[in-house]
Amino acid sequence: MKSYLIFSLLLILLISTLFIACSSLTLNEKIYIFQPCLSNNISIMRNNDYSSIEQPLTVTSGFKTDGSQPSDERGLLKFDISSLPKGFKVKSAKLYLYVIGVYMWNGKEWIPKSALARTIQVHRIITDWVGWSFTYWNYASFPSKLWNTPGGDFLPATDSVNFEVSGAWNVWIVTKDVEAWYNGESPNYGWLIKDLNEGDPIGYRVEYNNWFYVFGVEYSPKLEVILIMESNFIFNPFLLTFFINIVNIQKFQIRFNKIKN
Repeated sequence: MKSYLIFSLLLILLISTLFIACSSLTLNEKIYIFQPCLSNNISIMRNNDYSSIEQPLTVTSGFKTDGSQPSDERGLLKFDISSLPKGFKVKSAKLYLYVIGVYMWNGKEWIPKSALARTIQVHRIITDWVGWSFTYWNYASFPSKLWNTPGGDFLPATDSVNFEVSGAWNVWIVTKDVEAWYNGESPNYGWLIKDLNEGDPIGYRVEYNNWFYVFGVEYSPKLEVILIMESNFIFNPFLLTFFINIVNIQKFQIRFNKIKN
């Protein structure tokens, strides 16, 4: 009876140690939430070099090219992640934008819809830009600096979403971009958000909350970054205890079998 009791206690200790060990692994992760730089959170319209949209962040696909509605519009935003501590590895990064409205053009005005099925892509920007009242379709910084390509200089899409519902979040996986910025492999100029199929003859529009444009600041754009310890080996005393307990149980079983026989 005493032997069974000892065995049971060792087994309970083993299971408890394993649970604590697995839980403690999460302590090596740290989550950071960033909001965009206020001035670097705008939208630009095709062939429009006299105004940019500060509120809301807008992504539009339209066929007009003279600066009138509906016309292609692209969102630009930048997050300052310089406060992230060094010596870690970027495990994951996600960009969140809250949809406050989706619309379709009826020939005269924008008609609200409950949802759209547009492919909205996020691209890493590779040319520095200013923002409020100084960044337009042709200008990264008006009037001194043009984009190399009208509409912004950016890399192929990092990620995309394919469905936009009013009152819900869109989420893009941007780990590779944040990793490049964090490791100093490329400068952080933020992202450009655009419709994959610009120039649609009907006209579609997605509006994202920009800071506290409609809702509270908790619905503003946000970047979630998870960092983990850079080392591949992390000493965990609970795991060490776990393996010691396994050895003790094996020893106990051997001793118990000898006594039994």
